[in-house]
Amino acid sequence: MNSNLKSFDRVADVYDATRGLPPDIEQTIAEAIGAELRAVSATPWLLEVGIGTGRMAVPLAASGVHVTGIDISAKMLTLLRAKRRDIGVMLAEASRPPLRPASFDGALLVHILHLVPDARATVEATVPLVRRGGVILHGQDGRAGGLRGDADAIVEAAITEITGLASDLWRQRDEGRRLCEQAVLKAGGTADERTVVSWASNTTGRRMLERLARKDYSSSWRIPDEALPDVLERATAEIDKLFGGLDRKVRFERSFSLFAGRLPA
Repeated sequence: MNSNLKSFDRVADVYDATRGLPPDIEQTIAEAIGAELRAVSATPWLLEVGIGTGRMAVPLAASGVHVTGIDISAKMLTLLRAKRRDIGVMLAEASRPPLRPASFDGALLVHILHLVPDARATVEATVPLVRRGGVILHGQDGRAGGLRGDADAIVEAAITEITGLASDLWRQRDEGRRLCEQAVLKAGGTADERTVVSWASNTTGRRMLERLARKDYSSSWRIPDEALPDVLERATAEIDKLFGGLDRKVRFERSFSLFAGRLPA
């Protein structure tokens, strides 16, 4: 297996706790995805690339969507199978799915294209798996603003200054959506994107720093272990000042956008 692949085995046990969505928000997102799929078929068959623990797949399966997913993390898939046994899963690389062409009514990619070694190859491998008239769906969170966004910028600046490693996470996320659009339009389809839902969330500086120290998020995996204490020291002082205390709750807005690329019939 490609050594550049980012397996989430290392954070499988904390994935749902750190990436989970409020139940009503999860339901709203599932309904939006389901509506796109049911415009194609009353009983849609969906492939989710990078299915993980089923954050998207479980509510979709509960609504009657037939879901199959691929992932490179065996631990994530084990957690998913413990939630629902009726979701088909395969341990496979996103750019080399062991599936027949035109097998699905739709394909879903959420928070995956910025993690794979070759996003273009992944999109090009996914599109042929969807039948004519089907839909390619790409979902992603919006960037946090306000004090939370400022705190994220502090962490990124500390990482860059101490390690010399710059993050292009948001550029990569935007590029993933663009690649999906490009592939759909090349196939003669149509595409649009919309914000499905926005909601208020909160965090504290201490919570952010504890998750950074554990490297709970893939964006922190690039930090060398020997540099992490210095990054934490720099970020702690600045976030403490920004938030007015590490335990002060800071509210921020989150959002989820959904790109829908409809292939020609």
